Amino acid sequence: MLKLENVSITFNANTVNERKALQNINLNIKDGDFITVIGSNGAGKSTLMNAISGTYRIDQGRIFLDDKNITNLKEHQRAKKIGRLFQDPLRGTAPNMTIEENLGLAYSRGKRRSLFPGIRKKDVGYFKKELAALDLGLEDRMKTPVGLLSGGQRQALTLLMATIVTPKLLLLDEHTAALDPKTAEKVMELTDKIVKNDNITTLMITHNIPNALKYGNKTLVMSQGKVILVLEGEERKNMTVDKLMKLYSDNADDVMSDKMLL
Repeated sequence: MLKLENVSITFNANTVNERKALQNINLNIKDGDFITVIGSNGAGKSTLMNAISGTYRIDQGRIFLDDKNITNLKEHQRAKKIGRLFQDPLRGTAPNMTIEENLGLAYSRGKRRSLFPGIRKKDVGYFKKELAALDLGLEDRMKTPVGLLSGGQRQALTLLMATIVTPKLLLLDEHTAALDPKTAEKVMELTDKIVKNDNITTLMITHNIPNALKYGNKTLVMSQGKVILVLEGEERKNMTVDKLMKLYSDNADDVMSDKMLL
C-alpha cells in the first residue's frame, strides 16, 4: 500500500550544520495498518511524514502509494489521496469560514468543482450526521465560524475534514499534543473509531508511549533518522513501557524524554 525504498534526506548538506534527517528508510505498510511512530526529539518522525506527504523532497530513494510511484509528485497532488493532521489545532481549517463551509471544501477534495461551488442540501444533511458522530454538539453549530471553536473541537473537526473523503493514507503528526489530557483522550478515541470504521491506513506520531502501544497494530521506533525497532504481533501485545524504554536504550544512541512515559 505504502512503500518506502532507501529514503534519505540530509539537511544543510556539505556544511558544518549537515544533519542526516532520514537514513535509508525502508518500509512496507499494508492496507489498514494503523502504525504509531515514536522516538526522541530530532529522531526524524515529522521529517518522515513530510517526505511521505511531499512537503520535503527526498535526496534519494522512492516512495510508492498503491503501487504508484509518487516520489516526484508535488504536495498538492499527493493531498488528493493523503489526509494529514498537525499538532497545532489552528492548522487545517479556515477560521473565518463556518463549520459547514470548511466541511464543504474538504468534501470537494479530489472532485471537479469550483472553489466555492455552494453546498447542496443533501451534503448539509450528511455533514450534520457526521458531526453528530463526534458527540461534541457541533451538528447544531454548522453556521459558526471555526475560529470560535475550542482547540479540541477544532482538532476533531480537522480530523473529520481529513477523513470525510476517505483518504488512501492518514498522517497524524502529534495531533493531540497541544490539547489538555481529557480532550486529547476524546480526540484519540474519535481517531481510533474513524480509522477502524473506514479501515484507513494510518501513521501516527505520538510522544505518549502508552498510547503508542494502546492504539494501532504496529509501532515504529525511530532514532537519528533511522527506524531502529518495529513492534508488532505478540511482541507488541506483551510490550510494557519499561520494556520499551530498555529496548530503546539498548538500540539507540540518544535518550527519550520522561514526558513520553505519561
